[in-house]
Amino acid sequence: MSKTRAIYFRHQVSRYVLFLVGRVGSTYLRYSLNSHPNILALGEKLLELEEKGAKEQLEWTRRFLTAPLVGRNGALGFHAKLENVVDPDGFAQLLRQKQCQIIHMQRRNRIKAVVSYFNGKRLAEATGMWGLFRESDRLPPLFTIDPDEFDNHLWHREKRDQVLEDYVTHLQLPTLSLYYEDLLQDRNAVLQQVFSFLGVNPRPVHQSMLKNTSDNLREVIINFDELRANYVGTRYEPMFDEVLVQSSSRLV
Repeated sequence: MSKTRAIYFRHQVSRYVLFLVGRVGSTYLRYSLNSHPNILALGEKLLELEEKGAKEQLEWTRRFLTAPLVGRNGALGFHAKLENVVDPDGFAQLLRQKQCQIIHMQRRNRIKAVVSYFNGKRLAEATGMWGLFRESDRLPPLFTIDPDEFDNHLWHREKRDQVLEDYVTHLQLPTLSLYYEDLLQDRNAVLQQVFSFLGVNPRPVHQSMLKNTSDNLREVIINFDELRANYVGTRYEPMFDEVLVQSSSRLV
């Protein structure tokens, strides 16, 4: 039997939740994982169920993380933002009961995370999608960001990142920390980490998501110097100038 047609019994299946705050490359990773023949990777299902309340969220999670007795998926999981979890304590208890694995996806450069948010918002207002999948949907790269809005969003971003980090630590479950910057620079190495963590055989994976925001912020923000001036002498200053890859339409 070929590896792509592998059969997995329930006790062999890895169950995971990928936690994120946003703008960390998680959608790109999800599409990549979903193209693996033995991985089922869903999006932010808890966001869809948030208005229905904690009971619906927990019941869906319990059902989903209960793998079939025999199936084709060696790993199954979904993405979640902590702010969409109605009952964080109950959710944590359920993840422990299911012996779930945790993927914590982050971004070291918080300045670029915030810029990506504003650029993604522009794209969503124009196309209804926060991610770029067609070159024809790409917007003109340069735009202006209000300094006060930028600072406010940066503050909230830092707070949300810290709350999520504390929650993941408190879970005390097997955890893989991934960073957007590593995915950007070496996609294959990050995917190998994920495959190893989930216990599935490495496979070629693919997807067509495009990078929406240039890694060089001077190519993105009209009032770049104005924004940067507000953070001179802080740990954020070098984040404005960091360029890890040359401009490209692909995430990786």
